[in-house]
Amino acid sequence: MDEQHPEYQQTSTTETPAYRPPELRARLVLAVQVLLCILCAGAFQMIALAAGLETAQSLNAESPEPMRWLARLELGLGHFLVFSVSGFITVWLFYRNLTGTGPGWPDYLRMRRLPALDVAFLALLLMTASIPMVLFALNLNELIPLPESLRANDVQMEATLGGLLTMEHWGELAANLAIIALLPAIGEEIVFRGVVQQQLMRRIANPWVALVISAAVFSFFHMQFEGFLPRLLLGILLGWLYWRTQNFWVPALAHFFNNAFQVVGQYLYGKEISAVDLEKDIEVPWFAAAISAFMVLVIMRLITNALKKE
Repeated sequence: MDEQHPEYQQTSTTETPAYRPPELRARLVLAVQVLLCILCAGAFQMIALAAGLETAQSLNAESPEPMRWLARLELGLGHFLVFSVSGFITVWLFYRNLTGTGPGWPDYLRMRRLPALDVAFLALLLMTASIPMVLFALNLNELIPLPESLRANDVQMEATLGGLLTMEHWGELAANLAIIALLPAIGEEIVFRGVVQQQLMRRIANPWVALVISAAVFSFFHMQFEGFLPRLLLGILLGWLYWRTQNFWVPALAHFFNNAFQVVGQYLYGKEISAVDLEKDIEVPWFAAAISAFMVLVIMRLITNALKKE
């Protein structure tokens, strides 16, 4: 029986037997999720072709504002369909509680309650403390030789991101916070933590193995291989937060904070309020990364202790 999903546990022999749906096969849920991602991606391509929204691939930092808005519309719609819509449909299909007698899809995703303020604060502190460690992982990742085709893909994606992060006024900042920070914080957390990680944890006995595999899938799906290692670390941290807190909103908040930090940082740089260009390589010494890793472990312990007091 699946210990993480009490709706699949049997009742005591002294109680009146209650209906329990058969235990779902993790492979079936994962296969449906992949299929729906592909179908939603296909639907998005059809919509984009019909509406003439093929601007993101040619976007760069020199692109005019109307082109940036079209690219935001294209990328936002694509992300919404491929992750938010496909993830919700997958969860709804398998966990919608047809009988009305047990937990439903919000219980499966663990969306019913908001996190305690101290846990939410520590989650944000965890993401902040991890920044030097993640940047050091990026420095290491850039030392790995990549085939020219993959490197060209990364260059194109960096140019697109540079175009998106060119923000002349607060309206573009707000749009980027919605598209680059809020949408991924919901859609990607539903798919990669809510579906992939939870189903792998049902299938794999060691939860850390399942967590790392789901983080690797999370990083791979971004198709930016020069950033694979730092995104893998972020996936592990987000996955750990979901696993330990058993609350969807904690990793969603942490994910939003991580992405919003980069968006706001670039906006401040463009307005010459900050001197740090987050789009350029930032060299991090190994000792700073080691201190960051130590702080991450300390904060993880603090989160664990805070959860015990709830």
